[in-house]
Amino acid sequence: MFLRERIKDDSKYLNDRSSLKGHAKNVILPNDETELREGIRYSSKGNTKVTISGSRMGDQGGAVPCGGDIMSMEHLTGVIGAGKDDKGVYLRVLPYTTVSFFNNSIKSGRIQSIDGSDVSLDGLVFPVKAQLENTVGGCIAVNRYGIRPYVRRLRVVFSDSTFMSMERGEYLANGRKMTFPAGRNFFAFDLPSYDSKDDSGPKISENMDLLDLFIGSEGIFGIIIEADIYLSATVSDSQTEESGKMRNSLIKDKYGQEAVEDLKKIKSILDPNYILNIGNMF
Repeated sequence: MFLRERIKDDSKYLNDRSSLKGHAKNVILPNDETELREGIRYSSKGNTKVTISGSRMGDQGGAVPCGGDIMSMEHLTGVIGAGKDDKGVYLRVLPYTTVSFFNNSIKSGRIQSIDGSDVSLDGLVFPVKAQLENTVGGCIAVNRYGIRPYVRRLRVVFSDSTFMSMERGEYLANGRKMTFPAGRNFFAFDLPSYDSKDDSGPKISENMDLLDLFIGSEGIFGIIIEADIYLSATVSDSQTEESGKMRNSLIKDKYGQEAVEDLKKIKSILDPNYILNIGNMF
């Protein structure tokens, strides 16, 4: 059974690094994926808005709640294991794993291989120049410092509590049509007509990878509960924009109102009760 607590007016969950202060009734504190799915199922049945909360390091209000409940990821931390494919070495981690914990785990030399094979982590680090307190899930949600190309795999829970895992290259759009299974669901929708000009927001294009819909979309389509991140011998420092609630007109300003409406249609399919991270992105 998941833990759900009342929120006080001075709660840390009502702020991030922006000047905004939000309001919410309760905080849900899952200890694992099962409890998270129970919590989101409870919220969905009651049509209760849910704001995903990590380390609240953003400065644009993305983690600031607009009513409803807060889903805190703070107990979902840790390294699951290491793996290697033809593109490189990666770590599989839980969403609240900080950059500091990520790199210290590599240095410890005590990470088990996911498949039992020999994986060398020597000289490798978290691939982008994020702050040590940033979480992996938060970096992915806003594509902080251009983490997108280093994301190998995601596991996502949808607002009806169904879930799916996706690897890069596993689910590709057919032109502007995206289709994929997720638990008992089968999703199908048209992609927006614009092509992303930069790395803010989801990376939209013809024949796009499904993975890129969830990277940079600020948690409006689903909740990231696991991620595979490729390691690097060097640290990339690519500056990206995040919108949050203070700059949630970025998509409209860059691509027009039609782009916003197209993304809202996708959200209404993936999040039919329209409860996840309301106020972010548009």
